[in-house]
Amino acid sequence: MSVPWSAVTSWLARREKPLLVTHRRPDGDALGAAAGLALALRQMGQKPAIALFEAFPARYRFLGIEQDCRAWDARADFVRNADALVILDTCSFSQLEPLADFVRQAPPTLVIDHHATRDDIGGRAGDLCLIDPVASAASLLVTEWLMAENRPISTTQATALLTGLATDCGWFRFSNTDARTLRAAAALVEAGANASEIYAAVYQQEPVQKLRLIGRMLAGLELLDNGRLCVLRLHQADFAAAGATQNMTEDVINEAVRLEGVEVTVLFSEQPDGVVRVNLRSRRRTDVAEVAREFGGGGHARAAGARVTGKTAEVEARVIATVLAAMQRHE
Repeated sequence: MSVPWSAVTSWLARREKPLLVTHRRPDGDALGAAAGLALALRQMGQKPAIALFEAFPARYRFLGIEQDCRAWDARADFVRNADALVILDTCSFSQLEPLADFVRQAPPTLVIDHHATRDDIGGRAGDLCLIDPVASAASLLVTEWLMAENRPISTTQATALLTGLATDCGWFRFSNTDARTLRAAAALVEAGANASEIYAAVYQQEPVQKLRLIGRMLAGLELLDNGRLCVLRLHQADFAAAGATQNMTEDVINEAVRLEGVEVTVLFSEQPDGVVRVNLRSRRRTDVAEVAREFGGGGHARAAGARVTGKTAEVEARVIATVLAAMQRHE
């Protein structure tokens, strides 16, 4: 961790109208960390605003913060009147593309992140970076701050933070699950979070369109390198045939991660704007963050991603070649 908890408290205490943002296509950790921090800031007498680049994901409506999230608009009063910017769960311009220019001239900025890949954000005088690449989730950092500073954790906060923690750890199945993570999870359960209800809300309320999309994805599954590399694809035609939307792709890559003998899984998803989203997962040895960085993205050694502009077939060929080379290096 780069700064003491007390420094985070001191920095936040000097603000009145902080603007909270996170990466494009926010997941459970991004939304959980934002919700948990926003509730803490309100307890401190502040008026935080949360800005998103896309519509609020339906699967996380149970968090109860959808009404507090606003569509990003650089001209809006909640942006122009903000006296601080708090960036959660990313430190990458590519993931903050709609407000990349704003970040460069934003008010004092706090970054709370757990990714090893980062850009030059939060390094000006008056800025602060709470970055811990060995932390399992951004929600873990918010939870640990609350605990270290003896701040009260409401049931609503605990629910949001456990959602972020559990989803980023694959419900405590992934290799980033450690004793530190489980201690925080226990504290959140003690504060009122109901783990079984959260699991049901996130994973057992899927729309039929998502299951149809997964079916189309798995039907085209391709195994390369003697079954060590699994390639998945989602074309625009797949979304149309399934009646699915782009925000239904969260976690779908994990459907193939359980395949026997697979070391790396890559999912190519065509976007309406001509970009190809590349999601990467590694089981044991290959550092997929290295691969993602080659294409302007980033993430963790076992989970990473990038957005690549170009024709789908060309993007696939380049990424697959890079993955295979990385797998060979890490044998």
